[in-house]
Amino acid sequence: MSEKTVEDREEVHCNQCEKKSQPCISFFAYEASMMQKDVDNERAHRTTLFVCITFLLIVIIFVAAYTIWTTIWLDTITKMNAAIVELANAKGITPP
Repeated sequence: MSEKTVEDREEVHCNQCEKKSQPCISFFAYEASMMQKDVDNERAHRTTLFVCITFLLIVIIFVAAYTIWTTIWLDTITKMNAAIVELANAKGITPP
């Protein structure tokens, strides 16, 4: 028996494909395209995960900054009101 190379087997397979009503591709071409699709899916998954984590970090940073800014602002208003009341008491005026 003669040994057939991969190319010979693919030629036979391709000749058989011509007889079929639907087009077909070789097993190796199919596996290569599926491996490429798997790589693309993994890349898309990593990208989506990176975007979600980045968005979450940005939200956390803005919420923390807003909370700190609001706390500082409320503390400033409280100190100003205390100073107004103290000045009003010193002058004998009823504070608002």
